[in-house]
Amino acid sequence: MDLAAVGRALAIDQWLCVVGIGLKEHLKEQLSSFGDFVQRTRKQREFWDTVPASSIALLSGVAFCLLASIGAISQLASAQVSMARFWIGACATGIFGALLTWVAIRKTWLLIVVISSSIAVVSVLASYIQGHSSRPLALPNDVKQWIEIGSETTIFLLMIGFVLTMEFIRREGNRFLRIHTEMRLAGEIHQALVPTIERNLGEYAFFASSLPSGMVGGDLIDLIDRNGDWLAYVADVSGHGVSSGVVMAMVKSSTHMAMQFDSEGKHLLAGLNAVLCSLKASSMFATFGLVAYSPAEGLRYSLAGHPPILRRRGPDVEFLSDQNLPIGVFADTSFQSTPLEMRAGDVLAVITDGLTEVFGRGGEELGIEAIAEVLRVRGEDPLNEIAAAIFNRASQHGPRSDDQSLLLIRRTG
Repeated sequence: MDLAAVGRALAIDQWLCVVGIGLKEHLKEQLSSFGDFVQRTRKQREFWDTVPASSIALLSGVAFCLLASIGAISQLASAQVSMARFWIGACATGIFGALLTWVAIRKTWLLIVVISSSIAVVSVLASYIQGHSSRPLALPNDVKQWIEIGSETTIFLLMIGFVLTMEFIRREGNRFLRIHTEMRLAGEIHQALVPTIERNLGEYAFFASSLPSGMVGGDLIDLIDRNGDWLAYVADVSGHGVSSGVVMAMVKSSTHMAMQFDSEGKHLLAGLNAVLCSLKASSMFATFGLVAYSPAEGLRYSLAGHPPILRRRGPDVEFLSDQNLPIGVFADTSFQSTPLEMRAGDVLAVITDGLTEVFGRGGEELGIEAIAEVLRVRGEDPLNEIAAAIFNRASQHGPRSDDQSLLLIRRTG
């Protein structure tokens, strides 16, 4: 046996094994990179699909103007320029730029078709222009040289400007895509935290809904049931948007935690006030309107800087307005609750000021009286229909500029 040959064979086998492992790892890295590229492209495509057609038209208009300028200047630089040649050159390059921009955003797979077609069209136009050129202009050599240098420099600068504009849009689009994705995720979290409520607990029926003014709102509706005690409330964090949504999530988690240890919610607002004063920004606060029930104390309500609670009893609507300060303003604030009576058929409406502070075209505010009138007229209807009527009344008066939330409670027996 030739030991040297065996050694060489083993060495070759080891080398092939190492090379094979290296190629395998390299292939895995390449496939992973390609997969990441496909994923990024897919997300970018999803983003551009959400851009309105009007915005795409504006961007295509920018491309048309820039490319048409290049075409026009290239014709002006010729000593055989004519009006037909000037306009054909300008319009052809402008249309090409606009079409290329639109296709790149909306239909990427058409890029090759558009570019190929454009090359063919340019060839035809070049032949036409060449056959319909006017006589050369008699210009001094220094003027011709100045025109050539000026036009070439201008065309170069316009092309650089076009490229930089497209790169700026691409970069900002990627950045906005990340922000848009985060906002969409925040909106999904908000929807999970503030779902529509439609429940029955004992002798009481509940319906609550919230319409955010943006992707993330600062209003909160909630119903907590603990061993026969329940707490229904509407909270409104100052402002709206992501910051208000974060504080709103803090309020909900703190409320549920407090109800774990104090099912009657006697010290709920005081506890929430302490939490918000220690964690939130100094300029933020929250209003609170709650209705609570326990077998020991019956019904009671509490308002912390919140609009009055509307109580429909028969044909009349009353305003329950015993107030406390909003939560999150002063750390040492005390909060009181007020006994509440509800008879069979009575309906309570706890609303946020986003429903009342809707302004019409003339600047007139909707006001709480309009909401009370809807409750008075529609108070016998199912709770979800009453809520729809109130939201419709607000939308008919004017556009929604703030989060709108509503909690309805009816005593059924």
